[in-house]
Amino acid sequence: MRFTASPVVELPVGGAVLSFEQDNDSFEVGTSVWNSSLVLVKFAERCLGDAALPFADALRFAGARAIELGAGCGPAGMGLSRLGLADLVLTDTAAVLPALRRNLRRNRRHLPRAPRLAQLHWNCPAHLAQLAAPRRYDLVVAADVVYVQESVPHLVAAMDALADAERGVVLLGYQIRSPEAHQAFWDAVPAAFPVIEKVSREHLDPEYAFEESDVFILRRRPRQ
Repeated sequence: MRFTASPVVELPVGGAVLSFEQDNDSFEVGTSVWNSSLVLVKFAERCLGDAALPFADALRFAGARAIELGAGCGPAGMGLSRLGLADLVLTDTAAVLPALRRNLRRNRRHLPRAPRLAQLHWNCPAHLAQLAAPRRYDLVVAADVVYVQESVPHLVAAMDALADAERGVVLLGYQIRSPEAHQAFWDAVPAAFPVIEKVSREHLDPEYAFEESDVFILRRRPRQ
């Protein structure tokens, strides 16, 4: 991969500046940094710093078991790790894992605890079963993962398989990449996560409230 041919993306979070090398010329979409991952992290940072903002229950990082789907270059997961999400697995396909490992080494000194890395193809039952042991996850993180219609059923099935059956929450950074994938995703999600909350733009970090990017909270059941 030709990381040096593409700009390094910096993300100030939790009093440090994380930096991510990318390869925009790769055939793998995961080797580029996408805006929704940055928006997601800065939303979390803002909520954690202001108890008056909603969604605090979805951001209870202490003791939470978490996994990221389609981690790519790593900004969403590593940003949340910097904010205190300690028990975290970052996943992607075999072709993208080298970029993820490279950026984890680059940012390791800024992370209180290094996330674990794992290969995950959403349509692989063996991968899902291995990752769901010994128990499923309180929090599933995903940013900018809805872009191919054919992959949507596998993505939603993976979220369903990995999130705790009772209290599991999906923290989703989102941008419309394909009208067909967009429609398919939101048609499929309610069967697994019937409670869908779109974060108001006023609750996003003003400097990272990009017009095309949104944050959603997907839940198994309504907040208590």
